[in-house]
Amino acid sequence: MKKILTLIALVSVLSACHITSKEPEVKDQETAYEAYGVLTIPTSGFTKENLRTKVILVDDELLDIYMFEVKFATMMPVTIDMVIRNVSYTKSGSMIEFHGDSIVPTAGDKPYEKYIVTDLKGSISADSLCLSNNYGETPSVYAGKLVK
Repeated sequence: MKKILTLIALVSVLSACHITSKEPEVKDQETAYEAYGVLTIPTSGFTKENLRTKVILVDDELLDIYMFEVKFATMMPVTIDMVIRNVSYTKSGSMIEFHGDSIVPTAGDKPYEKYIVTDLKGSISADSLCLSNNYGETPSVYAGKLVK
């Protein structure tokens, strides 16, 4: 009985955990895009609703993607704030297209080599942010509406 209570207490503590990353500083609102949307894991059918994502244009060639309170499965005991840095992009008018491969994401400033980002593709239009990629062996798709 004592083991069961200890296990229940441990699961409760872990289920309340959140690995945070520092919120990015935005110096120029013209270089920041924030969206709320749905993250889907096609292989399992899992969805994470109302996921906040922020994209910061770091310079004329690279951007960083921040995803807040991410979960990739129902049974995942923690949520994470994840950052995908140094993603290449091009801008044409109000349209931004980005791509990357073999990027090690971070959470809480810790690298997560096991979940290396591959085949990253995405775009930002006047009202939406869309991206797809793989985290390790797990494909994901995100579609969000920009916050004005």
